[in-house]
Amino acid sequence: MNVIGRYEKPMASYLPEKVKLLKMHFDPEFETFTYGDKGSKAKWLLKLSPDDLLVFYAGLTPHGNASCPEALYLIGYLTVAEVVDFDKLSKVETIEYCKKCSNNAHIKRYDDLEGLVIVRGKPEKSILLDKAIIISEHRLNKIGRRYHAVSAEMEKLLGISGSIQRSIPPRIIKNKENLKNLLKLLENR
Repeated sequence: MNVIGRYEKPMASYLPEKVKLLKMHFDPEFETFTYGDKGSKAKWLLKLSPDDLLVFYAGLTPHGNASCPEALYLIGYLTVAEVVDFDKLSKVETIEYCKKCSNNAHIKRYDDLEGLVIVRGKPEKSILLDKAIIISEHRLNKIGRRYHAVSAEMEKLLGISGSIQRSIPPRIIKNKENLKNLLKLLENR
């Protein structure tokens, strides 16, 4: 993998040997601000409306001598401009949206667009954070295995709880106070 990261260092230098040569799937991507998916996740994307926030988190592990814990972190967000259901597009519209969303991994890597939903973000209101925001802590399940759950601090701030590893259904914040807390958290980064 020869992709150069934000700070002019190859992304592969941050990865374990076993995954260094795998193809990257940049989704969400924060150059043209798109995110796409199929299946059950796509059904949730169809419920989004313009100006909704689609917030992304990732599991991150410290690199080198970094003092940050292995955890789940908020990494960025899209403010929804539009939601595109490829199943509802004509052939001409499909070609048009493939050009508009050409940076999205699903358009780049896959021939089959059936079931694809892409969210296009407003560039002026969407961002990849400069500094990730920790949102999880380790807990033990019933058999003693560790998993990532929303931290007590984030439970209070955002009003969400429990395991968020591969979270389906997604967590939706509707409470105005919790939403205000989320916006404040994101704005401070």
